[in-house]
Amino acid sequence: MLRLGKKPTCRLALLSSCVLLLQAATPTAGAADFSFEKLCESSRKSAAAPYVPAKQELADFWKNLTYDQHRDIRFKMESGLWAKEKLPFSIDFFHPGWTAKKMVALHEVVDGQSSPIKFDLSLFDYGKQKVPAGTPPPPGYAGWRARCHLNSQDYMDEFLVFLGASYLRAIPANSPYGLSARGLSLNSGLPGVPEEFPDFTTFYLQRPEKDAKEMKAWAMLDGESVAGAYQFTITPGPETVMDIEAEITLRRPVQQLGLAPFSSMYWFGEATHPKPLDFRPEVHDSDGLLMELESGNLHYRPLEQTQHQFRHCVFTMEKPRSWALVQRDRSFSSYQDPEARYHERPSVRVEPVQGFEHGKIHLIEMPTTDETNDNVILVWEPQPALEIGKPFRFHYRLRWMRDPAPSGLFAVRATRSGTPVQKPDEILIAIDFAKPLQPEKKIGDPKWDDVSAIKPVVTLNQQSAKLLHVGLSDMSMPNVDDLPAGLGRSPNLHMPQVLRAFFVIDPPKDLDHIDMTCELQDASGKAISERWVYLWKKP
Repeated sequence: MLRLGKKPTCRLALLSSCVLLLQAATPTAGAADFSFEKLCESSRKSAAAPYVPAKQELADFWKNLTYDQHRDIRFKMESGLWAKEKLPFSIDFFHPGWTAKKMVALHEVVDGQSSPIKFDLSLFDYGKQKVPAGTPPPPGYAGWRARCHLNSQDYMDEFLVFLGASYLRAIPANSPYGLSARGLSLNSGLPGVPEEFPDFTTFYLQRPEKDAKEMKAWAMLDGESVAGAYQFTITPGPETVMDIEAEITLRRPVQQLGLAPFSSMYWFGEATHPKPLDFRPEVHDSDGLLMELESGNLHYRPLEQTQHQFRHCVFTMEKPRSWALVQRDRSFSSYQDPEARYHERPSVRVEPVQGFEHGKIHLIEMPTTDETNDNVILVWEPQPALEIGKPFRFHYRLRWMRDPAPSGLFAVRATRSGTPVQKPDEILIAIDFAKPLQPEKKIGDPKWDDVSAIKPVVTLNQQSAKLLHVGLSDMSMPNVDDLPAGLGRSPNLHMPQVLRAFFVIDPPKDLDHIDMTCELQDASGKAISERWVYLWKKP
Protein backbone atom coordinates (compact mmCIF):
# COMPACT_ATOMS: atom_id res chain seq x y z
CA MET A 1 0.00 0.00 0.00
CA LEU A 2 1.37 3.41 -0.91
CA ARG A 3 0.79 6.33 1.42
CA LEU A 4 1.43 9.29 -0.83
CA GLY A 5 3.93 11.82 0.35
CA LYS A 6 5.75 9.21 2.42
CA LYS A 7 8.10 6.34 1.69
CA PRO A 8 6.52 4.38 -1.20
CA THR A 9 5.41 0.81 -1.07
CA CYS A 10 2.91 -1.01 -3.23
CA ARG A 11 0.79 -4.13 -2.75
CA LEU A 12 0.76 -6.81 -5.43
CA ALA A 13 -2.08 -9.29 -5.56
CA LEU A 14 -3.26 -12.05 -7.89
CA LEU A 15 -6.82 -11.08 -8.86
CA SER A 16 -8.19 -13.70 -10.00
CA SER A 17 -46.14 -0.76 -29.43
CA CYS A 18 -47.00 2.15 -27.43
CA VAL A 19 -46.85 5.74 -28.62
CA LEU A 20 -44.22 7.96 -27.03
CA LEU A 21 -45.73 11.28 -26.02
CA LEU A 22 -42.99 13.74 -26.88
CA GLN A 23 -44.74 16.91 -25.84
CA ALA A 24 -45.40 17.07 -22.13
CA ALA A 25 -45.81 20.69 -21.20
CA THR A 26 -48.34 19.76 -18.54
CA PRO A 27 -48.50 16.71 -16.28
CA THR A 28 -50.12 13.77 -18.02
CA ALA A 29 -52.08 10.83 -16.76
CA GLY A 30 -49.89 8.73 -14.52
CA ALA A 31 -47.72 11.71 -13.54
CA ALA A 32 -46.31 11.71 -10.02
CA ASP A 33 -44.52 14.20 -7.80
CA PHE A 34 -40.78 13.93 -8.21
CA SER A 35 -37.68 15.20 -6.42
CA PHE A 36 -34.22 13.91 -5.64
CA GLU A 37 -35.12 13.65 -1.96
CA LYS A 38 -38.13 11.46 -2.81
CA LEU A 39 -35.83 9.29 -4.87
CA CYS A 40 -33.44 8.95 -1.91
CA GLU A 41 -36.35 7.96 0.34
CA SER A 42 -37.36 5.31 -2.16
CA SER A 43 -33.81 3.92 -2.35
CA ARG A 44 -33.62 3.68 1.48
CA LYS A 45 -36.84 1.66 1.54
CA SER A 46 -35.45 -0.57 -1.18
CA ALA A 47 -32.21 -1.13 0.76
CA ALA A 48 -34.18 -2.14 3.84
CA ALA A 49 -35.88 -4.95 1.91
CA PRO A 50 -34.39 -8.06 0.29
CA TYR A 51 -33.09 -7.59 -3.22
CA VAL A 52 -35.60 -8.49 -5.94
CA PRO A 53 -34.17 -8.66 -9.49
CA ALA A 54 -36.11 -6.97 -12.27
CA LYS A 55 -38.57 -9.32 -13.98
CA GLN A 56 -38.69 -7.71 -17.42
CA GLU A 57 -38.39 -10.40 -20.08
CA LEU A 58 -37.55 -10.09 -23.76
CA ALA A 59 -39.28 -12.19 -26.35
CA ASP A 60 -37.00 -14.84 -27.87
CA PHE A 61 -36.67 -12.96 -31.15
CA TRP A 62 -35.16 -9.91 -29.46
CA LYS A 63 -33.16 -12.00 -27.03
CA ASN A 64 -31.49 -14.02 -29.79
CA LEU A 65 -30.47 -11.17 -32.08
CA THR A 66 -26.91 -11.51 -33.39
CA TYR A 67 -24.42 -8.65 -33.33
CA ASP A 68 -25.13 -7.75 -36.97
CA GLN A 69 -28.91 -8.00 -36.52
CA HIS A 70 -28.84 -5.78 -33.44
CA ARG A 71 -26.54 -3.25 -35.12
CA ASP A 72 -28.99 -3.06 -38.03
CA ILE A 73 -31.64 -1.60 -35.71
CA ARG A 74 -31.16 2.16 -35.67
CA PHE A 75 -32.88 4.85 -33.65
CA LYS A 76 -34.46 7.59 -35.76
CA MET A 77 -32.57 10.65 -34.58
CA GLU A 78 -35.39 12.99 -35.65
CA SER A 79 -37.73 11.12 -33.27
CA GLY A 80 -35.62 11.79 -30.20
CA LEU A 81 -37.17 13.05 -26.99
CA TRP A 82 -37.38 16.90 -27.30
CA ALA A 83 -36.01 16.82 -30.90
CA LYS A 84 -39.21 18.08 -32.56
CA GLU A 85 -39.42 20.97 -30.09
CA LYS A 86 -35.84 21.91 -31.02
CA LEU A 87 -34.77 22.11 -27.40
CA PRO A 88 -31.01 22.32 -26.57
CA PHE A 89 -30.86 18.58 -25.83
CA SER A 90 -32.32 15.51 -27.49
CA ILE A 91 -32.47 11.93 -26.18
CA ASP A 92 -32.02 8.74 -28.23
CA PHE A 93 -33.06 5.35 -26.84
CA PHE A 94 -31.18 2.07 -27.18
CA HIS A 95 -33.05 -0.99 -28.42
CA PRO A 96 -32.54 -4.12 -26.29
CA GLY A 97 -31.07 -7.27 -27.81
CA TRP A 98 -27.80 -9.13 -28.40
CA THR A 99 -25.73 -8.41 -25.25
CA ALA A 100 -27.96 -5.50 -24.14
CA LYS A 101 -30.74 -7.64 -22.66
CA LYS A 102 -31.28 -5.68 -19.43
CA MET A 103 -33.82 -2.88 -19.64
CA VAL A 104 -34.48 0.32 -17.73
CA ALA A 105 -37.62 2.29 -16.91
CA LEU A 106 -37.58 5.85 -18.26
CA HIS A 107 -39.53 8.91 -17.11
CA GLU A 108 -39.70 12.51 -18.22
CA VAL A 109 -39.73 15.19 -15.50
CA VAL A 110 -41.63 18.43 -16.16
CA ASP A 111 -42.31 21.00 -13.42
CA GLY A 112 -41.63 18.51 -10.64
CA GLN A 113 -43.90 15.86 -12.14
CA SER A 114 -42.60 12.61 -13.65
CA SER A 115 -44.38 10.68 -16.41
CA PRO A 116 -43.38 7.26 -17.76
CA ILE A 117 -41.90 6.94 -21.24
CA LYS A 118 -43.18 3.74 -22.82
CA PHE A 119 -41.43 1.67 -25.46
CA ASP A 120 -42.32 2.69 -29.03
CA LEU A 121 -41.39 0.49 -32.03
CA SER A 122 -41.98 3.38 -34.44
CA LEU A 123 -38.91 5.21 -33.12
CA PHE A 124 -36.59 2.66 -34.75
CA ASP A 125 -35.59 1.71 -38.28
CA TYR A 126 -35.32 -2.09 -38.26
CA GLY A 127 -33.40 -2.27 -41.54
CA LYS A 128 -33.47 -5.80 -42.96
CA GLN A 129 -35.07 -7.27 -39.84
CA LYS A 130 -38.37 -9.09 -40.35
CA VAL A 131 -40.04 -9.11 -36.96
CA PRO A 132 -42.26 -12.21 -36.74
CA ALA A 133 -45.95 -11.46 -36.48
CA GLY A 134 -47.20 -11.57 -32.92
CA THR A 135 -43.79 -10.82 -31.38
CA PRO A 136 -44.42 -8.62 -28.35
CA PRO A 137 -42.39 -5.39 -28.25
CA PRO A 138 -39.66 -5.13 -25.63
CA PRO A 139 -41.01 -3.92 -22.27
CA GLY A 140 -38.33 -1.22 -22.03
CA TYR A 141 -35.27 0.39 -23.51
CA ALA A 142 -31.72 -0.80 -22.90
CA GLY A 143 -30.51 2.72 -22.13
CA TRP A 144 -30.22 6.19 -23.59
CA ARG A 145 -27.84 8.77 -24.98
CA ALA A 146 -27.97 12.56 -25.11
CA ARG A 147 -27.27 14.93 -27.99
CA CYS A 148 -26.62 18.65 -28.29
CA HIS A 149 -24.90 21.09 -30.63
CA LEU A 150 -21.51 20.18 -29.24
CA ASN A 151 -19.29 20.81 -32.26
CA SER A 152 -21.48 22.88 -34.58
CA GLN A 153 -24.92 24.43 -34.97
CA ASP A 154 -25.66 22.20 -37.95
CA TYR A 155 -25.76 18.84 -36.19
CA MET A 156 -26.63 17.48 -32.77
CA ASP A 157 -23.70 15.34 -31.65
CA GLU A 158 -24.02 12.64 -29.03
CA PHE A 159 -21.98 13.43 -25.92
CA LEU A 160 -23.34 11.17 -23.16
CA VAL A 161 -24.32 7.48 -22.90
CA PHE A 162 -25.98 5.41 -20.19
CA LEU A 163 -26.14 1.71 -21.07
CA GLY A 164 -25.77 -1.48 -19.06
CA ALA A 165 -24.93 -2.05 -15.40
CA SER A 166 -24.53 1.53 -14.11
CA TYR A 167 -22.32 2.20 -17.14
CA LEU A 168 -21.85 5.75 -18.39
CA ARG A 169 -19.42 7.76 -20.44
CA ALA A 170 -19.19 11.21 -21.97
CA ILE A 171 -16.95 13.20 -24.28
CA PRO A 172 -15.82 16.80 -24.63
CA ALA A 173 -16.07 18.69 -27.91
CA ASN A 174 -14.18 17.29 -30.90
CA SER A 175 -13.33 14.04 -29.21
CA PRO A 176 -14.08 10.35 -29.77
CA TYR A 177 -15.26 8.14 -26.91
CA GLY A 178 -12.59 6.56 -24.74
CA LEU A 179 -12.57 5.32 -21.18
CA SER A 180 -15.80 4.48 -19.33
CA ALA A 181 -17.26 5.22 -15.91
CA ARG A 182 -19.81 3.46 -13.72
CA GLY A 183 -22.10 4.54 -10.96
CA LEU A 184 -20.66 2.09 -8.43
CA SER A 185 -18.16 -0.76 -8.27
CA LEU A 186 -18.22 -3.63 -5.76
CA ASN A 187 -15.30 -6.02 -5.14
CA SER A 188 -13.44 -5.06 -8.30
CA GLY A 189 -10.26 -7.05 -8.83
CA LEU A 190 -10.28 -9.01 -5.58
CA PRO A 191 -8.85 -12.53 -5.84
CA GLY A 192 -11.54 -15.20 -5.47
CA VAL A 193 -14.31 -12.63 -4.86
CA PRO A 194 -16.93 -12.15 -7.59
CA GLU A 195 -17.39 -8.56 -8.71
CA GLU A 196 -20.93 -7.22 -8.31
CA PHE A 197 -22.52 -4.95 -10.87
CA PRO A 198 -25.40 -2.91 -9.40
CA ASP A 199 -27.77 -1.66 -12.10
CA PHE A 200 -29.25 1.70 -12.86
CA THR A 201 -32.85 0.45 -13.06
CA THR A 202 -34.85 3.66 -13.53
CA PHE A 203 -33.99 7.03 -15.07
CA TYR A 204 -35.73 10.39 -14.80
CA LEU A 205 -34.89 12.93 -17.53
CA GLN A 206 -35.67 16.58 -16.91
CA ARG A 207 -37.18 18.45 -19.84
CA PRO A 208 -34.76 21.35 -20.53
CA GLU A 209 -35.66 25.01 -20.95
CA LYS A 210 -35.11 26.52 -24.39
CA ASP A 211 -31.93 28.31 -23.29
CA ALA A 212 -30.57 25.52 -21.05
CA LYS A 213 -26.79 25.01 -20.99
CA GLU A 214 -26.97 21.93 -18.78
CA MET A 215 -29.18 18.88 -18.56
CA LYS A 216 -30.32 17.00 -15.48
CA ALA A 217 -31.06 13.34 -14.97
CA TRP A 218 -31.66 11.08 -11.98
CA ALA A 219 -31.29 7.36 -11.55
CA MET A 220 -32.22 4.58 -9.15
CA LEU A 221 -29.45 2.05 -8.51
CA ASP A 222 -30.15 -1.44 -7.22
CA GLY A 223 -28.15 -4.60 -6.62
CA GLU A 224 -27.76 -7.55 -4.29
CA SER A 225 -25.66 -5.56 -1.81
CA VAL A 226 -26.73 -1.94 -2.27
CA ALA A 227 -29.47 0.48 -3.30
CA GLY A 228 -29.02 4.14 -4.12
CA ALA A 229 -30.19 7.31 -5.82
CA TYR A 230 -28.11 9.46 -8.18
CA GLN A 231 -28.45 12.99 -9.52
CA PHE A 232 -26.51 13.99 -12.64
CA THR A 233 -26.02 17.57 -13.82
CA ILE A 234 -24.17 17.58 -17.15
CA THR A 235 -22.75 20.60 -18.95
CA PRO A 236 -21.29 19.71 -22.36
CA GLY A 237 -18.54 21.77 -23.97
CA PRO A 238 -14.77 21.90 -24.53
CA GLU A 239 -14.81 20.21 -21.14
CA THR A 240 -17.95 18.18 -20.48
CA VAL A 241 -18.55 18.56 -16.77
CA MET A 242 -20.70 16.08 -14.87
CA ASP A 243 -21.72 16.78 -11.28
CA ILE A 244 -22.76 13.57 -9.53
CA GLU A 245 -24.58 13.66 -6.19
CA ALA A 246 -25.61 10.33 -4.74
CA GLU A 247 -26.87 8.50 -1.67
CA ILE A 248 -26.28 4.77 -1.27
CA THR A 249 -27.25 2.30 1.46
CA LEU A 250 -25.66 -1.12 1.88
CA ARG A 251 -27.91 -4.15 2.32
CA ARG A 252 -25.02 -6.38 3.30
CA PRO A 253 -21.25 -6.10 3.78
CA VAL A 254 -18.96 -5.80 0.76
CA GLN A 255 -15.23 -6.38 0.78
CA GLN A 256 -14.44 -3.37 -1.37
CA LEU A 257 -16.75 -0.47 -2.16
CA GLY A 258 -15.64 1.56 -5.18
CA LEU A 259 -16.85 5.13 -5.72
CA ALA A 260 -16.20 7.09 -8.93
CA PRO A 261 -15.15 3.90 -10.76
CA PHE A 262 -13.51 3.88 -14.17
CA SER A 263 -12.44 1.25 -16.67
CA SER A 264 -9.98 1.87 -19.45
CA MET A 265 -7.80 0.00 -21.93
CA TYR A 266 -4.02 -0.24 -22.07
CA TRP A 267 -2.76 -2.87 -24.50
CA PHE A 268 0.78 -1.67 -25.16
CA GLY A 269 2.93 1.47 -25.15
CA GLU A 270 6.51 2.65 -25.40
CA ALA A 271 7.55 0.65 -22.31
CA THR A 272 5.91 -2.65 -23.33
CA HIS A 273 8.32 -5.56 -23.93
CA PRO A 274 7.77 -7.53 -26.06
CA LYS A 275 5.23 -5.65 -28.16
CA PRO A 276 2.40 -7.49 -29.93
CA LEU A 277 2.78 -8.09 -33.65
CA ASP A 278 0.84 -4.96 -34.62
CA PHE A 279 1.55 -2.19 -37.14
CA ARG A 280 0.87 0.50 -34.52
CA PRO A 281 3.56 1.69 -32.07
CA GLU A 282 1.06 2.09 -29.17
CA VAL A 283 -2.57 1.19 -28.44
CA HIS A 284 -4.31 2.54 -25.32
CA ASP A 285 -7.25 4.70 -24.19
CA SER A 286 -5.30 6.03 -21.20
CA ASP A 287 -1.62 5.95 -20.31
CA GLY A 288 -1.38 7.30 -16.78
CA LEU A 289 -2.93 8.05 -13.40
CA LEU A 290 -2.42 11.64 -12.17
CA MET A 291 -3.07 12.24 -8.45
CA GLU A 292 -3.28 15.67 -6.82
CA LEU A 293 -2.68 15.55 -3.06
CA GLU A 294 -4.18 17.84 -0.42
CA SER A 295 -0.86 19.76 -0.49
CA GLY A 296 -1.20 20.34 -4.24
CA ASN A 297 1.70 18.02 -5.05
CA LEU A 298 1.19 15.99 -8.21
CA HIS A 299 2.05 12.29 -8.47
CA TYR A 300 1.98 10.47 -11.80
CA ARG A 301 1.81 6.70 -12.23
CA PRO A 302 2.22 5.43 -15.82
CA LEU A 303 0.00 2.53 -16.85
CA GLU A 304 1.52 -0.72 -18.04
CA GLN A 305 0.74 -3.92 -19.89
CA THR A 306 1.17 -6.53 -17.16
CA GLN A 307 1.64 -9.48 -19.53
CA HIS A 308 0.50 -12.60 -17.61
CA GLN A 309 0.07 -10.89 -14.22
CA PHE A 310 -2.73 -9.14 -12.42
CA ARG A 311 -1.44 -6.07 -10.63
CA HIS A 312 -3.26 -4.26 -7.82
CA CYS A 313 -1.74 -1.07 -6.40
CA VAL A 314 -3.31 0.85 -3.52
CA PHE A 315 -2.65 4.53 -2.76
CA THR A 316 -3.84 5.79 0.63
CA MET A 317 -4.90 9.45 0.50
CA GLU A 318 -6.40 12.08 2.78
CA LYS A 319 -8.48 14.92 1.37
CA PRO A 320 -7.22 14.59 -2.21
CA ARG A 321 -7.84 17.53 -4.50
CA SER A 322 -8.30 15.36 -7.59
CA TRP A 323 -7.20 12.31 -9.53
CA ALA A 324 -7.43 11.54 -13.22
CA LEU A 325 -6.95 8.87 -15.83
CA VAL A 326 -5.20 10.73 -18.63
CA GLN A 327 -4.10 10.17 -22.20
CA ARG A 328 -0.78 12.01 -22.08
CA ASP A 329 0.71 11.09 -25.44
CA ARG A 330 -1.04 13.27 -28.05
CA SER A 331 1.24 12.55 -31.00
CA PHE A 332 -0.43 10.81 -33.94
CA SER A 333 2.91 9.20 -34.79
CA SER A 334 2.76 7.29 -31.50
CA TYR A 335 -0.39 5.43 -32.62
CA GLN A 336 -0.66 5.63 -36.44
CA ASP A 337 -4.39 4.91 -36.25
CA PRO A 338 -6.63 7.51 -37.98
CA GLU A 339 -9.74 5.38 -37.41
CA ALA A 340 -9.46 4.70 -33.67
CA ARG A 341 -7.96 8.18 -33.01
CA TYR A 342 -6.17 7.10 -29.86
CA HIS A 343 -4.21 10.37 -29.91
CA GLU A 344 -7.52 12.20 -29.35
CA ARG A 345 -9.05 9.98 -26.64
CA PRO A 346 -10.34 12.01 -23.65
CA SER A 347 -8.90 12.23 -20.18
CA VAL A 348 -11.20 12.34 -17.12
CA ARG A 349 -10.53 14.07 -13.80
CA VAL A 350 -12.38 13.33 -10.57
CA GLU A 351 -12.86 16.32 -8.27
CA PRO A 352 -14.20 15.23 -4.86
CA VAL A 353 -16.73 17.52 -3.20
CA GLN A 354 -18.22 15.49 -0.32
CA GLY A 355 -17.53 12.06 1.18
CA PHE A 356 -13.92 11.69 0.03
CA GLU A 357 -12.01 12.87 3.10
CA HIS A 358 -10.19 9.59 3.76
CA GLY A 359 -9.75 6.55 1.57
CA LYS A 360 -7.75 4.57 -0.94
CA ILE A 361 -7.35 4.70 -4.68
CA HIS A 362 -7.22 1.21 -6.16
CA LEU A 363 -5.46 0.86 -9.51
CA ILE A 364 -5.93 -2.59 -11.02
CA GLU A 365 -4.09 -3.58 -14.20
CA MET A 366 -4.92 -6.85 -15.92
CA PRO A 367 -3.46 -8.65 -18.93
CA THR A 368 -5.23 -8.40 -22.28
CA THR A 369 -4.63 -9.93 -25.68
CA ASP A 370 -6.14 -7.10 -27.74
CA GLU A 371 -7.73 -3.66 -27.60
CA THR A 372 -11.34 -4.84 -27.25
CA ASN A 373 -11.14 -5.42 -23.49
CA ASP A 374 -11.01 -2.81 -20.75
CA ASN A 375 -8.18 -4.10 -18.57
CA VAL A 376 -7.58 -1.11 -16.26
CA ILE A 377 -9.84 -0.39 -13.26
CA LEU A 378 -9.67 2.69 -11.02
CA VAL A 379 -11.87 3.16 -7.94
CA TRP A 380 -11.98 5.14 -4.69
CA GLU A 381 -12.67 3.14 -1.53
CA PRO A 382 -13.92 5.38 1.32
CA GLN A 383 -12.58 4.91 4.84
CA PRO A 384 -13.90 3.90 7.29
CA ALA A 385 -16.09 1.25 5.69
CA LEU A 386 -19.80 2.05 5.36
CA GLU A 387 -22.26 0.78 7.96
CA ILE A 388 -24.96 -1.59 6.83
CA GLY A 389 -28.33 0.15 6.59
CA LYS A 390 -26.90 3.65 7.11
CA PRO A 391 -27.31 6.02 4.14
CA PHE A 392 -24.07 7.53 2.82
CA ARG A 393 -24.06 10.76 0.80
CA PHE A 394 -21.28 11.71 -1.55
CA HIS A 395 -20.69 14.24 -4.30
CA TYR A 396 -18.00 14.46 -6.94
CA ARG A 397 -17.39 16.12 -10.27
CA LEU A 398 -16.12 14.51 -13.47
CA ARG A 399 -14.34 16.61 -16.07
CA TRP A 400 -14.18 14.85 -19.43
CA MET A 401 -11.43 16.78 -21.19
CA ARG A 402 -8.54 16.59 -23.57
CA ASP A 403 -5.82 17.51 -21.07
CA PRO A 404 -5.72 19.02 -17.57
CA ALA A 405 -4.60 22.65 -17.44
CA PRO A 406 -0.80 23.08 -17.26
CA SER A 407 0.46 23.02 -13.68
CA GLY A 408 3.64 25.00 -14.28
CA LEU A 409 5.67 21.91 -13.38
CA PHE A 410 7.53 19.54 -15.65
CA ALA A 411 5.01 16.77 -16.40
CA VAL A 412 5.76 13.13 -17.10
CA ARG A 413 5.35 12.52 -20.81
CA ALA A 414 6.89 9.08 -21.39
CA THR A 415 8.38 6.17 -19.44
CA ARG A 416 10.79 3.66 -20.93
CA SER A 417 12.59 0.72 -19.38
CA GLY A 418 15.15 -1.84 -20.45
CA THR A 419 18.67 -2.97 -19.64
CA PRO A 420 22.06 -1.31 -20.24
CA VAL A 421 24.13 -2.64 -23.13
CA GLN A 422 25.62 -6.07 -22.29
CA LYS A 423 24.29 -5.87 -18.71
CA PRO A 424 21.04 -7.90 -18.78
CA ASP A 425 20.83 -8.18 -14.97
CA GLU A 426 20.58 -4.42 -14.46
CA ILE A 427 17.55 -2.14 -14.95
CA LEU A 428 17.65 1.04 -17.01
CA ILE A 429 14.78 3.51 -16.58
CA ALA A 430 14.31 6.65 -18.73
CA ILE A 431 11.59 9.21 -17.94
CA ASP A 432 10.78 12.18 -20.18
CA PHE A 433 9.54 15.29 -18.36
CA ALA A 434 8.11 18.15 -20.45
CA LYS A 435 7.04 21.75 -19.82
CA PRO A 436 4.62 22.62 -21.25
CA LEU A 437 3.32 19.18 -22.11
CA GLN A 438 2.22 20.21 -25.61
CA PRO A 439 3.28 23.04 -27.95
CA GLU A 440 1.73 26.38 -27.02
CA LYS A 441 1.23 29.65 -28.84
CA LYS A 442 4.07 32.04 -28.11
CA ILE A 443 3.33 35.00 -25.86
CA GLY A 444 6.22 37.43 -26.02
CA ASP A 445 9.47 35.52 -26.37
CA PRO A 446 9.37 32.59 -23.93
CA LYS A 447 12.71 30.93 -23.23
CA TRP A 448 13.56 27.42 -22.16
CA ASP A 449 14.67 27.08 -18.55
CA ASP A 450 18.29 26.95 -17.52
CA VAL A 451 18.61 23.29 -16.56
CA SER A 452 22.22 23.31 -15.42
CA ALA A 453 21.24 23.14 -11.73
CA ILE A 454 18.33 20.70 -12.13
CA LYS A 455 18.82 17.15 -10.91
CA PRO A 456 16.64 14.03 -10.80
CA VAL A 457 16.08 12.58 -7.33
CA VAL A 458 15.32 8.85 -7.24
CA THR A 459 14.03 6.75 -4.31
CA LEU A 460 13.79 2.96 -4.08
CA ASN A 461 11.78 1.12 -1.45
CA GLN A 462 14.07 -1.91 -1.53
CA GLN A 463 17.34 -1.17 0.28
CA SER A 464 18.96 -4.25 -1.25
CA ALA A 465 18.62 -2.74 -4.74
CA LYS A 466 21.62 -0.58 -5.65
CA LEU A 467 21.20 2.71 -7.48
CA LEU A 468 24.26 2.73 -9.73
CA HIS A 469 23.86 5.88 -11.78
CA VAL A 470 21.49 8.86 -12.13
CA GLY A 471 21.64 11.39 -14.95
CA LEU A 472 19.72 14.07 -16.86
CA SER A 473 19.71 14.91 -20.58
CA ASP A 474 18.19 17.96 -22.23
CA MET A 475 16.12 16.52 -25.10
CA SER A 476 14.57 19.84 -26.13
CA MET A 477 16.37 20.35 -29.44
CA PRO A 478 16.20 16.67 -30.51
CA ASN A 479 12.49 16.84 -29.71
CA VAL A 480 12.08 19.88 -31.96
CA ASP A 481 14.18 18.44 -34.78
CA ASP A 482 12.06 15.29 -34.79
CA LEU A 483 8.93 17.23 -35.73
CA PRO A 484 7.93 17.38 -39.42
CA ALA A 485 8.69 20.43 -41.55
CA GLY A 486 10.56 22.19 -38.76
CA LEU A 487 7.35 22.80 -36.84
CA GLY A 488 9.34 23.45 -33.67
CA ARG A 489 10.95 26.49 -35.26
CA SER A 490 7.62 28.11 -36.02
CA PRO A 491 7.55 31.77 -34.94
CA ASN A 492 4.07 31.14 -33.55
CA LEU A 493 4.74 28.07 -31.38
CA HIS A 494 6.62 27.56 -28.15
CA MET A 495 7.87 23.99 -28.08
CA PRO A 496 7.99 22.04 -24.80
CA GLN A 497 11.28 21.76 -23.02
CA VAL A 498 11.95 18.03 -22.64
CA LEU A 499 14.29 16.67 -19.98
CA ARG A 500 15.11 12.98 -19.78
CA ALA A 501 15.94 11.59 -16.34
CA PHE A 502 17.62 8.20 -16.47
CA PHE A 503 19.03 5.84 -13.87
CA VAL A 504 20.43 2.33 -13.55
CA ILE A 505 19.56 -0.16 -10.79
CA ASP A 506 21.33 -3.36 -9.83
CA PRO A 507 18.69 -5.57 -8.14
CA PRO A 508 19.49 -8.73 -6.16
CA LYS A 509 18.69 -11.86 -8.15
CA ASP A 510 15.92 -12.89 -5.73
CA LEU A 511 14.16 -9.50 -5.84
CA ASP A 512 10.97 -9.62 -7.95
CA HIS A 513 9.64 -6.07 -7.59
CA ILE A 514 10.75 -2.55 -6.67
CA ASP A 515 8.67 0.56 -5.90
CA MET A 516 10.44 3.69 -7.03
CA THR A 517 9.89 7.40 -7.48
CA CYS A 518 11.65 10.13 -9.41
CA GLU A 519 11.23 13.89 -9.49
CA LEU A 520 13.21 16.86 -10.75
CA GLN A 521 14.54 19.31 -8.15
CA ASP A 522 16.22 22.69 -8.47
CA ALA A 523 19.38 23.76 -6.67
CA SER A 524 17.44 24.51 -3.46
CA GLY A 525 15.88 21.04 -3.37
CA LYS A 526 12.45 22.28 -4.47
CA ALA A 527 10.45 19.90 -6.68
CA ILE A 528 9.89 21.40 -10.11
CA SER A 529 8.17 18.36 -11.63
CA GLU A 530 5.44 15.88 -10.94
CA ARG A 531 6.59 12.93 -8.87
CA TRP A 532 6.84 9.87 -11.06
CA VAL A 533 5.62 6.77 -9.16
CA TYR A 534 6.44 3.36 -10.59
CA LEU A 535 6.35 -0.35 -9.82
CA TRP A 536 9.01 -2.45 -11.52
CA LYS A 537 8.19 -6.15 -11.70
CA LYS A 538 10.73 -8.75 -12.70
CA PRO A 539 9.87 -10.15 -16.15
